[in-house]
Amino acid sequence: MTTKNQKTQRKHFVQALYKTLEGVVSPTPYLEISDGEQVEVNFLNGQGNLPRENVTEINVLDIDIASLFFDDFHILYEGVTGVGKTYTSDALFNTIFGENGHYTLRLSGGILGGSALEPFTTATLENGTPKTKIDHDKCSRYGALFIDEINRGDNNEVFQIVDGVVYLNGDTGYLRIPIPNTDRHKNLAIIAAMNPADAEHSAVSELDIAGENRFLKFNFPNGVAEAGSGQLEKRVQKDLYNTFWQEFSRTSGQTGDWRETYPVITDPTNLETGSTGNIREFIDIALGYVGYDPKETVARNNALLRQGDLSSNLVVTEDNNYQKVIETQGSLKHSFVRRDLGKIENLSRLFGFITGIKNGSYEIDTTLTNAAAAIGTVLESKRVTGAVYGNLMALVNDARSSYSKFHTDFQIPKSFGIRQGIWQAAVYAGQDAEKGKQFEAYRNTIQGAISKINVQGGGIADITLRSRLAADLAVLDCFSRSYEKDIETALKKKGQNAFKSFGALYQAKKSRSSVYEHRLDSILGGI
Repeated sequence: MTTKNQKTQRKHFVQALYKTLEGVVSPTPYLEISDGEQVEVNFLNGQGNLPRENVTEINVLDIDIASLFFDDFHILYEGVTGVGKTYTSDALFNTIFGENGHYTLRLSGGILGGSALEPFTTATLENGTPKTKIDHDKCSRYGALFIDEINRGDNNEVFQIVDGVVYLNGDTGYLRIPIPNTDRHKNLAIIAAMNPADAEHSAVSELDIAGENRFLKFNFPNGVAEAGSGQLEKRVQKDLYNTFWQEFSRTSGQTGDWRETYPVITDPTNLETGSTGNIREFIDIALGYVGYDPKETVARNNALLRQGDLSSNLVVTEDNNYQKVIETQGSLKHSFVRRDLGKIENLSRLFGFITGIKNGSYEIDTTLTNAAAAIGTVLESKRVTGAVYGNLMALVNDARSSYSKFHTDFQIPKSFGIRQGIWQAAVYAGQDAEKGKQFEAYRNTIQGAISKINVQGGGIADITLRSRLAADLAVLDCFSRSYEKDIETALKKKGQNAFKSFGALYQAKKSRSSVYEHRLDSILGGI
């Protein structure tokens, strides 16, 4: 398929899915994202709102369908029995893969509990002794797996399934299906479900941190009060598999069963992505406010300023606002870990893709709004069971509001990162300066920006984000002083050649200190 044709077939595939499932699955609202001067992400818990300009509603079915196009994360739904976790997932998988193309695995605790490896193994007799072996045909038999009550299974086995690699008796099995006419494979689509481990559901326990970190965890919304009797019409009343593939064939002209078509259409390497320069920066500077004690974050950044021979004017006061932030963060099981960064990026892309589906482009246009929604969703997945859902998102909205104001204050286009815009302005200032004054003009621009940022702001989010921006620019200033001669040479070059020289210098010297990679990579690393 050409890129153009892939996009067209993707459109037909998604449209046929929604059309087939519209009478089967209730579009239970999960969240809505509003994009404008004030960006908000609201968790709806099944309650829909009237359509509004620049507001995108995302429901459970949207998430399920969009997730098929991504191979590097899986969905975990937490919700009480009966809200539709199993029903929704089974309906989707039956539609695409038919009854024999997916597997539902229901786990249970105790010595009689089922094994998560069961769908991919076979039992044989060797010299009269039963032995379980990996069945490699079964490893590539299914397109999707639904794991019910995942928190009741053996963790080691469950982790192997989720990671897509099974180890047993010295053998290795890979859970994937080949993508026709390529040397690539499509990973198994996995959706898992669990009941909340609170006092009302004491028969279950929490999935441990290692397990949760392998999933994108969502609180499955209960839409019964909203949908009411309309839910009675949502039932499996027809052969979903044949209905779907006949509709797809009619609109796309493509023929073949799911094994021939599904892996090609959902091949993640063919899903074009577009993102703006401010997204990585917002992730960098927001995490230290939404997931950590902002006082400690500011102290860490101030230490870097002092090492760069600069004094800080930024301080977090332990007032009522600070106590509210700490109280809100008190509902977290733990803060961000390495796996969460990938989740944030992937979820940003997923939200962008859903927006593309709803606006008819069927492309991914990942925006800062999507990134904010992703950070908030991942953060909410870390809350202690029973804590109010949506409170942590308020912290993300505070950070997003402050960051938007920085773009206005510094007159930097919203698609640019603040640090990126300041650094580029410094390079241009150095190029335009008279001979012998180029490095001085370059550095004065950076230091002037630090002085403008290093001013006590209005709220804790503002102060915390300012501290990170100022500290990162201080690291850039230190890097520049350390390699003054090289930067003077780069500034003498014209146009993009100057930026390329900066990139080459950074790649050659960044190993000198981890702080260079941590603080400068999203500014200089991609050049």
